[in-house]
Amino acid sequence: MSGLRIVDVADTIGNTPMVRLPRAGERVPAEIVGKLEYMNPGASIKDRVARHISAQLESRGVPRDALLIVAGPGNLAISLAMLQRRIMCLVPERTSADRVRLLKAAGVSDIVRTLDGALPGSPEHPVEIGRRIASHQPGAVYVDEELGDWDLEQCYGELASEILEQTDGQMDALVLGVDTGNAATHLSRALKAQHPSLKVVGVEPSNSAIGEQSIANPLARRWLCEDIGRAYAPRALGAGAIDMWIQVSDNVAYSMARRLIQGGVFAGPSAGASVAAAHMYAMSAALQKGQRVVVIIGDTARNYGDTLLSDDWMLAHDLLDGRMLDELQRKQHDQYRAASIEDLQLPAAVTVSENDSMGAAISLMAENDFSQVPVTGSGRRLIGYLTLSAAQTLIDNGTATRSMPVRQFMLRFAGRATRAPTTDSLQRGGGGGGGGGAIAGNTSARKQYWLITPETPLSELARFFETHSVAFVTDASRKFCLGIATKQDLITFLARRHTLKY
Repeated sequence: MSGLRIVDVADTIGNTPMVRLPRAGERVPAEIVGKLEYMNPGASIKDRVARHISAQLESRGVPRDALLIVAGPGNLAISLAMLQRRIMCLVPERTSADRVRLLKAAGVSDIVRTLDGALPGSPEHPVEIGRRIASHQPGAVYVDEELGDWDLEQCYGELASEILEQTDGQMDALVLGVDTGNAATHLSRALKAQHPSLKVVGVEPSNSAIGEQSIANPLARRWLCEDIGRAYAPRALGAGAIDMWIQVSDNVAYSMARRLIQGGVFAGPSAGASVAAAHMYAMSAALQKGQRVVVIIGDTARNYGDTLLSDDWMLAHDLLDGRMLDELQRKQHDQYRAASIEDLQLPAAVTVSENDSMGAAISLMAENDFSQVPVTGSGRRLIGYLTLSAAQTLIDNGTATRSMPVRQFMLRFAGRATRAPTTDSLQRGGGGGGGGGAIAGNTSARKQYWLITPETPLSELARFFETHSVAFVTDASRKFCLGIATKQDLITFLARRHTLKY
């Protein structure tokens, strides 16, 4: 028996893996390993904190359904919601839309945005806002990891024990991002009790003020990297917990996170900052082969779909380093060398009329091994398309018969044509291209039309295929369907040119 069994979600918190991180060349001969805290069930290190806070709430007699008002970047609120707690969350303005959507999906009852750089004691600080809200909510409890209201020594002691076991006690430095200061303080104490020579490196974004000798910054500073950094030194940060501070720019943090993803470690921007800082420290300390740096990988890249994982967003915010920018430009443009759809040499399109029967359309697609066929209206103008799988499903379930006209079941284009790719340009999953879902009833489904002509650059077509499966090529007036292109046509063209890049 393997020992695997069915357990509660809370029982899966902890015992996260530690992995070797991708090397940064010969300049860093020391081994750099990552403790993958994003592999907790709630996808962050805060699962550990939430479990201990939840247990302490129960020991204090706080009802299970009491409203918890939680301040922070959002991960602690997500973790507490995962443990079936009622949550209202206070998050900084810079918190990404992805995380806000996740908070809502997790059942957080309300979300309040707070100023990024609000200082302690000011009316805009999360503590003051949270306490004011709690005072008007009978039975509500304000939860802020930074205030010292919770005993987290055991929480981080467990993490320290895992690190020592996984490294066999062989480690020369610990690198971690700092926000509330709790993780840095408790891990530093626990690990240094076993290894007094261990160096603890604190990581914060450029413009953060935690490491500035505990002097509060009177100006609100801004950065994009979530989960680390403060405009002041948090009270939970113990004196002497950090041996060295390293500030990391957003550009370096996000670029490193993307490199980690390419290396199989799906880490968020704060982890990117920590790994970049680990390389900086290893070089500055001249660590050699046989020495080891442990990095806390606190959260997952999957929380950043609209930011870290978006090429457009990364480009717009200048967050790609020179090498990654060159790679992206080569992938998006250089490999196509100004080629257009005309260079694909597509065969002439075969179409059906909206008045043709479903049976005729199905036979045409089956005979020619088509998965879809363009549909034309009066004057042979392209008005939509029909997919083989949808047509067969409609026939099989009795919604349609082979004698009924195509116009009753086709996917019909709607709206004005557009040339630029957008992520929300489609009403039903594809503009000018689509899949094979069955359409119920007698009302034709409509799809936004994206104009694609023989002159459309292949770089634009490649972006189109990021969200769609097939492109119908027309003349500029949208009157005639000239051909059908798929991603396979693009791949074949690039292979023929010997410029295929993955």
